[in-house]
Amino acid sequence: MGLYVMEGMARQGVLSILIALLLLPGFATTISASSGSMVTAGSGGVAVIGLPGHQGDTVTFSTLIHNEGEVSGTVFLSLNSSNQTYFGEEVVIEPGSSREVLALFPLSGIGLIDVFWEVLSNDSSVSENLSGTSQISIDEPQDLNVEIVETVWTSADGLDVSFRTILSEGRSREVSIEIMGHSGSNSQLLQSFDSLLTPGIRHFSLSLGSPIISSVSIRAIPIEWVSSDFSYDEVSVTSPIISGDIEIISISPSVPTVGDSVSIDIRISNTGTDPINSGSVRIISSASGIVLAELTSPSVQSGSESLQTLSVGSWPEGNPVDIRAQWYSDILISEYDNSVISNNVVSSSTEEFPWIIIGIGSIIGLLLAIAIRSVNNGRNKSVSTKRSRKVEKTTKIKDKSEDKREVNCPECNRALLIPQSYSGRARCAPPCSTEFSVDIEKNQDEDTISETLEIVDDISSDDSLSESLISKSKEDLLDCPSCGQILKVPLSKRPVTARCPACRSEFEALEG
Repeated sequence: MGLYVMEGMARQGVLSILIALLLLPGFATTISASSGSMVTAGSGGVAVIGLPGHQGDTVTFSTLIHNEGEVSGTVFLSLNSSNQTYFGEEVVIEPGSSREVLALFPLSGIGLIDVFWEVLSNDSSVSENLSGTSQISIDEPQDLNVEIVETVWTSADGLDVSFRTILSEGRSREVSIEIMGHSGSNSQLLQSFDSLLTPGIRHFSLSLGSPIISSVSIRAIPIEWVSSDFSYDEVSVTSPIISGDIEIISISPSVPTVGDSVSIDIRISNTGTDPINSGSVRIISSASGIVLAELTSPSVQSGSESLQTLSVGSWPEGNPVDIRAQWYSDILISEYDNSVISNNVVSSSTEEFPWIIIGIGSIIGLLLAIAIRSVNNGRNKSVSTKRSRKVEKTTKIKDKSEDKREVNCPECNRALLIPQSYSGRARCAPPCSTEFSVDIEKNQDEDTISETLEIVDDISSDDSLSESLISKSKEDLLDCPSCGQILKVPLSKRPVTARCPACRSEFEALEG
């Protein structure tokens, strides 16, 4: 009985399920009638935004959907290609309203591709015509290049850089441009900005100031797109160098006279990298610093030169006349020295007679005469004598290798060298200073030379002058220790006491 009841209940459950399945279409119709109903709002199909497309780009599929239902509903767009599916965001559409539904599609390949699209909804009915297939063409990535055209660096304006970008055919592209400065291993960002480039060439000019760099580089970076090239360029730069030369190339007349009007041609050359602004050139006297002539100089570009002529109204005195050419432009650029031979004009007026010059010439002549006389007196074979204290001796002198003999001082027994032919009084060298007689040797060479010497004959021991004055030399000529007179005292006669004929001073003439 119980088994029968359970079987009956099972049969009733199955029957209930069958009845529910049969009533489901009517129930679904009831739900559909109270939900959103999505249909196309336009001509149908989808639009592709972002064409022409290039590899690496992302295009947008768009369609317009209308909700003709009684309640709000949500829809989204699905894209599929080569087993890759991409979904757009859900869009809420109010009853009786229309909205755009979008989905992004990345372009990874090159050539023609088919994309299947479909509008889907999780809570509304969707029309059967909201799906289809679109074919799009994908091109190769666009080329992007950057080239530095020119760099100009001046002291006044700093570093100016001109460059250009080149974008191949296709879409307009947004890029970020960076300008870097480099010095050795160090780099610094000088400037950066974003720019929208259209296909073709676009020129840029930038002022970068005066950075401490040796090169500058420019890079163009694609923003959310792919370029086929690495867009980069770098050039060396040199900070401005102000340098120039000035030169006197001719003077007319070439040998000017005092008071003449003189024309001076000069050349100024810019040897630096920076233009030299307008300034002045001048001619000055090197001796006095007086400006003889001056004019305004033009601006000279790098590597250029300019010829200028200056006029000196009255040529200064002197021979030679030293002049200096100077070139100024805010600072001294260059200068050039020249020595000009000039005519000397002597005035015949008695009032301007050059007494000072004649006086100086007379003094110089007198000094030369005294010097010549001194030389002649020193080289004279005969030395003047004082009759009361000198005796004239005639001696015979042999060859220099045999003209001396040795005698001993009777007081200190010091060995003294005296001429072979000398006889008379002699004095020992200080501090002994003993005077004694010396006789001439018997055997002498007959080939004699007569010499007159001043020999001290009878000098008292308290004669301090002769004891303290000494003159030495290694040749026949020596100087008087008192007045500097050049005297001749042959080496063969030394040591000997002599007297200067000019100042009458007595001294010891020694060899050494």
